[in-house]
Amino acid sequence: MEHIEAKVLIPPDRVSEFYALAGRWLAGEPLQAAPRRGARRSRRSKGPSASSYAPLGEHLRNVEGDETTLTFDEVEKILSRSLPASAVKHRAWWANTDTHSQALVWLSAGFVVDHADLDAKTITFRRT
Repeated sequence: MEHIEAKVLIPPDRVSEFYALAGRWLAGEPLQAAPRRGARRSRRSKGPSASSYAPLGEHLRNVEGDETTLTFDEVEKILSRSLPASAVKHRAWWANTDTHSQALVWLSAGFVVDHADLDAKTITFRRT
């Protein structure tokens, strides 16, 4: 089998979307056809898109050192919006998995969630 190497340039705010699409493709899942030029894109109805978490990725890229702990309030200030209720109630929201758009943002910034303390409302990110 012959292989082809390709270099793909992706805008920083679309990296997580690219990884999600590539992951679906590698898993053999059906992909939606690309919208026609000039066609209006509809917003996802499931909630915030990965790009809405992009400010967190930018913040993490600018962190000096290998670890940073943020309060939920600080994360909300970075995002300029409230975290979803599931982020406050469920540890799984902070899982380091490529199936969550928010996780793709910190993973692509070179970080993982090392500790999520839902009682203290803090998240510790560690550089990978």
